[in-house]
Amino acid sequence: MAAPLRRHAFLALALAAAAPGFAHHSVGGEFNVHKKLTLTGVVSSVEWANPHIYVHFDVQGPRGSVAEWRLETVPVAMMRKAGLTKAMLMGNAQTATVDIYPARDGTPHLGYMLKITYQDGHHYQFAPDK
Repeated sequence: MAAPLRRHAFLALALAAAAPGFAHHSVGGEFNVHKKLTLTGVVSSVEWANPHIYVHFDVQGPRGSVAEWRLETVPVAMMRKAGLTKAMLMGNAQTATVDIYPARDGTPHLGYMLKITYQDGHHYQFAPDK
């Protein structure tokens, strides 16, 4: 099995095994799991810290202004077990597309990242597709 395929398979298994952990942290309590958004932009920074990693994602608006989204994702231990690093999430400043759940309370530019797909086609999935 190729290394990238192993990484994705392991991440999927880690996510499945961590389902009780997600319930504990209540993604659905903080984020609207009934509304998925897709954004296009560039990863500007990654907060590689517990209890959850945050990806800062710059999205250019129609008038040229840039909105920085703060996107929560899985804990550091899960990323490490999947073989992912902070540098890998940065994506070498490539344009990327993210699928997210927005904040339940309407907090602007806050979301939970489900998947990130980079311009060259590689992607990382952090939650199962519904």
